[in-house]
Amino acid sequence: MNDRSLDQWLDYISSIRPKEANLGLDKIRPIYKKIINFPLASKIVVVGGTNGKGSTVEFLTQLLMLNNKSVGTFTSPHIFKFNERIRVNGKPVADNEIIDAFQLIEVNRGSSKLTYFDFSTLAALRIFNRLNLDVIILEIGLGGRLDPVNIVDSDIGVLTNVELDHQEWLGKDKEAIGKEKAAIFRSNKTVILGQHEMPKTVLNKTLRLQNKVLKVGRDFEYSVNDSLKEWAYTFNSDQQISLKKLKLGSLSVSSLSCALTAYIALGNKLDLNINAVLDRTHLRGRCELIDGRFLLDVSHNASSAEYLNAFIQRNFSKEIKITAVLGVMEDKDVNSIIKPFAEKVDKWFLTSPNLQRSMRTDELKAHLKLLGDLNSEVRISEIDNVKQACLQAHQETSKVGLILVFGSFYTVSEAFLAINPLSSVA
Repeated sequence: MNDRSLDQWLDYISSIRPKEANLGLDKIRPIYKKIINFPLASKIVVVGGTNGKGSTVEFLTQLLMLNNKSVGTFTSPHIFKFNERIRVNGKPVADNEIIDAFQLIEVNRGSSKLTYFDFSTLAALRIFNRLNLDVIILEIGLGGRLDPVNIVDSDIGVLTNVELDHQEWLGKDKEAIGKEKAAIFRSNKTVILGQHEMPKTVLNKTLRLQNKVLKVGRDFEYSVNDSLKEWAYTFNSDQQISLKKLKLGSLSVSSLSCALTAYIALGNKLDLNINAVLDRTHLRGRCELIDGRFLLDVSHNASSAEYLNAFIQRNFSKEIKITAVLGVMEDKDVNSIIKPFAEKVDKWFLTSPNLQRSMRTDELKAHLKLLGDLNSEVRISEIDNVKQACLQAHQETSKVGLILVFGSFYTVSEAFLAINPLSSVA
């Protein structure tokens, strides 16, 4: 066991998971209490929501680092290496630190069958706990109530938005999903709500817990000027703050506003050069443009697809020819993901990431044909692997055309392997 590599450990924790989904905190709570010395950290921020969690975590991390705070961040999934999930001051931790944490969890789990995410979360918390960090920022992976991150009692709970996704786990409508996500809030603690129209279940939860609520549209607000590619932020709660002419990039302004609000709620003053922080804030695979030709985005639900569509409208000519490489997981609402692009894409390359739960290309094709005048076989190609789909799209697309790769984290991750040799960006 002691001589396992990180890859071998990851294979192991994938193999021992329960045969049936065994979500919940009861099985990890005893282990958590054994391996953690309390308090976990000086301040803890938990970020939940359907979309924009990663942007919120990354921008808040950069804000805190520029203010000389030590920061641990836990996010998921990763694009290239598992280590990306567990970062200290923006840098992935070393293999040996993760291996040591996995070994400790293995020794203490007894007969408990832990999921991959249980192992990952406990490892991150163990690593952060030993470093005496100023702030730990934890991203909820799925929902909130049953996510292993919810074992932690946070000082600030951020809910970016509530949209339809993972309905088989979280509920059929936004009210049900909101109830699951609001479970990350803690009694009498600060809650940041980043969506103008939050479900009533979320608002009712904050009332029951007597939270200090900072809500967009009331306590803070943002506005976007597409023509000038700028945005503005105002905070109107305990102190009046107004930031104008902020750079509009690829990340969600709504999420960036949540991060600014969390930064203030942690007791910091916004006396930083915010545009300098924005320049430092990058997330791989989020509206990421490579060589002006490949646009990669991990969008995998309706609202993230709409944001991607808006980004394209803002940054590219209406006349640009778009070729799409699309790969989606089988549990996703495919129609809502492809609908914004159905009539805009000149040619589709439908593919499947190397994962058992990927949707088959013939299923994707059936969905696509229902949404537009796409009966011409010339406009749709089915290619089983992502790498080959990207290469063929590259070969068949004009140099002034745009190749859009989207639909899943896994699609984007595999696409990088094909795209990097074709570009000047590695």
